[in-house]
Amino acid sequence: MMIMRLWLAVLIAELLTVVATKSPIDDLLPHSRTIPNTTLNLDLIPQDIPSERLVTKFKTVFHFLIHQDTDQNLCVTVSPNKTRINWKLKFIPNKYKQKIILGNNKSSNLGVELVEYTGVSTPVTYDHQATRGLYEITAQTIDVESNITFYVTLRPNSLIRKFDIPPNKLTVKSNGQRVSLKWNPSHIDQHFTQYSLVISTSNIYSTFLEAKHQLEEKLKRNVTHKSDKTDYRLEIHHLGFHTNYTLTDLIYDRTYYFTVFALNEMRVYTQYASTTFKYQKPKPFALKDAKPRIENLRAHSGKASFRYKVGNRSREPGAEPNKLFWYVMTCDGVVNVEIRCRKTLLVKKRVFGYEKIVLDNTKYGERYVLKVETVSLDETQRVKSIEVMATVRPRMFPMPDMPSDLRIQQYVKPDDCHSVTIGWLPAKSNEDLQYCVYLQNDIPNNSVDFSAKQDQCGLSYGRNWRGNYQRYRCWYTGEKECVYMLASVEKVLKLKSSTTYVIRVTVTKPRGRTLSYDLLKLDTNSCGLN
Repeated sequence: MMIMRLWLAVLIAELLTVVATKSPIDDLLPHSRTIPNTTLNLDLIPQDIPSERLVTKFKTVFHFLIHQDTDQNLCVTVSPNKTRINWKLKFIPNKYKQKIILGNNKSSNLGVELVEYTGVSTPVTYDHQATRGLYEITAQTIDVESNITFYVTLRPNSLIRKFDIPPNKLTVKSNGQRVSLKWNPSHIDQHFTQYSLVISTSNIYSTFLEAKHQLEEKLKRNVTHKSDKTDYRLEIHHLGFHTNYTLTDLIYDRTYYFTVFALNEMRVYTQYASTTFKYQKPKPFALKDAKPRIENLRAHSGKASFRYKVGNRSREPGAEPNKLFWYVMTCDGVVNVEIRCRKTLLVKKRVFGYEKIVLDNTKYGERYVLKVETVSLDETQRVKSIEVMATVRPRMFPMPDMPSDLRIQQYVKPDDCHSVTIGWLPAKSNEDLQYCVYLQNDIPNNSVDFSAKQDQCGLSYGRNWRGNYQRYRCWYTGEKECVYMLASVEKVLKLKSSTTYVIRVTVTKPRGRTLSYDLLKLDTNSCGLN
């Protein structure tokens, strides 16, 4: 009995003397006092003390805390030790902090990413307004594991931010195969500062001399070892006072490191701005059923892809579920067209101006990709844009169903120079189509190319072609035959001697678009008018 009383007394004394330790995270988590200390698995980085951590090829996570609100800036400096490293900084909102403390496996997807950087041998500092809360640093090396130094501190806001002077920033904009770099001019001696751009596939350089030395070593290796498989890209471009640069020869799925150095009036180079960019293959443009899409083919270096999925529209009344109707229309140029399904080539042809393509035996849910590419560099400069449409509903197809032969035939009566009879193959349609005949005279020599296919998009977009023509007459197929005779029209045509005329015939689909036949040249010298 005495032993039992003695044991109870000792137990009560221990409970009264235990002091509950309080973690600094408790101030940030309203319910963290109920979390056992054994669950805390954070590797905390202290403030105002350089902290060295081992970083491997696998992602390593570190945390640090800002305990109270402040008007100072948070400065996080990461110093690689002669190795390439990728690191990013996140801010963890209050609602996610308890999951981080408990070691949730999905915690890496939580938080707001503040910055991401990849470099080598270059200490990089993130300097921004501090916010009370929990921060996360995720780091991993590219090559081998190494000890990385992290330094976290708070310091007053810089004068640059107080005077609203924007920081140096290098922006990258990708438009097809063209990648544009742009940075803001220097705020110090703007009219005397020149720039040099370093393009690399290995790392960002901290000094210009380091990049210059590496380039010299690379050129020496290329001379002695012409087949060096470990070769990487390194270029230095001296741009003078220009603050932009455009590249067109990047390789897909490769990461590029751009560094801009500023050369001041004292002929001293300093690192001005830097960034990383992964050049990825552009995805095909998505097409909606019966919705034409226009793209600037010249801006995409003459290449573009369009994707269409056979969806629920194929099950609507009037749709043909086993057929897919396309049209491709170029503005001033010739292109090669390929259509594939699951990488299987279905159609391959060359399009001159306009082409309607019909695919048979299509299936619901299949995805079809139409690839367009100009036939040459000269054609890339000529082609302004490309228009593509796909639909499974024939009634929604906006273009007239033109014949394969678009020539206009001229029938000349003997010694008759006051009228001309012309004919053409009709367009196919279950509706009444509108035909129009246009005339043009006083044409300068060689101003019209009669051998080339017609620029059909010029009938619809941005060109007042009707201003150069005189409309002779329009009618619907229910009123006249497709072969129309211009008989006894001397007063209307007013033909003159030694004059060249151009005849254009157009056809318009009701509630649709207009297409043109080939141009016909008429020379009054051939009939002997005087």
